[in-house]
Amino acid sequence: MELRRDCAITAPTLDGRTRHKLRGRVFKGRQLSGDEAEWVVLDVVHDAVNLLLHINDDPTHLFGYRLWPTTPPRLARKITNRIMVFREHVNDLFGSPQNPFISADGDAPWTFTTRQFRRTLAWHIAHQPFGVVAGARQYHHAKVTMFEGYAGTSDSGFAAEVAAEETVAMLDYVEDLYRDWNDGAHSGGGAAERIDAEFQRIRRELGDLPGVVSDELRLRTMLRHLTKTLHPGTLNDCFFNAATAVCVKRATVVGRPVPQHNMCLRCPNARRSAVHRPRLATARDQALDLQTSCTKAGPVPQLQHIALTGYITELDRLIGDLDGEQVQP
Repeated sequence: MELRRDCAITAPTLDGRTRHKLRGRVFKGRQLSGDEAEWVVLDVVHDAVNLLLHINDDPTHLFGYRLWPTTPPRLARKITNRIMVFREHVNDLFGSPQNPFISADGDAPWTFTTRQFRRTLAWHIAHQPFGVVAGARQYHHAKVTMFEGYAGTSDSGFAAEVAAEETVAMLDYVEDLYRDWNDGAHSGGGAAERIDAEFQRIRRELGDLPGVVSDELRLRTMLRHLTKTLHPGTLNDCFFNAATAVCVKRATVVGRPVPQHNMCLRCPNARRSAVHRPRLATARDQALDLQTSCTKAGPVPQLQHIALTGYITELDRLIGDLDGEQVQP
């Protein structure tokens, strides 16, 4: 890929947003002269380009530089070697020969390739290691933007890598749900009985005991079918079934399922587990804070008071389900 100093461009979208792009030339799998190409990128890529414009002084190419003021410009090459040099620099700053900051590969220093960074990003997009909400904020935009970029002239396979990682991540999540249930944790929601019954069937076929998984590989094989309809959520998971989905009943209005506030909490397809409890508690506490603020601000309209009180009561009940509390008549 060849990038010139004016490679960073922007273009407006139909909804008024600014789309950041890189414009350059690709050579891999192309004719000798290469082909013009554009990539949609994140705005931080433009920040990196601006930094390179200050660091490198080649009059035409972004990655061109002079070793000395009097020497002609040269293009940056051997990027992998430069990464290795940076690895040693980091190890010198923060590690020691016996305990390097960047983990070694056996007795040898870790060997980096540029492809590893793309795989790492694909893993983070799929697995969202900082939680559903944080992951969506940090990586959903990256996923959409990079899919736009790689869907163009670059046959990179990045979208397929993310899809493969998402498949693994979804199965990991279902396995965590099974282990949580197998350890005796409570579940709630309209789909809890159906999914728990499926977990019971799987445990019976595997011959597992509560809290014990005897065959992890076979377990993942038997859980795989549940990933087909699973949509992990913040306050509950959705094991989608169109015949019973509350959101589908509203689809006739706009032509697609449209969830409403609180709708998913009451849907027959919803299931809640231990992972949702702290989020439910946060939602309940936020509603209590809002109720207190409204009360201090002055008289609260009756409908607003009823809505907030009902929402808080519902969240308390859902938290109680996960805590195994008996519902008071």
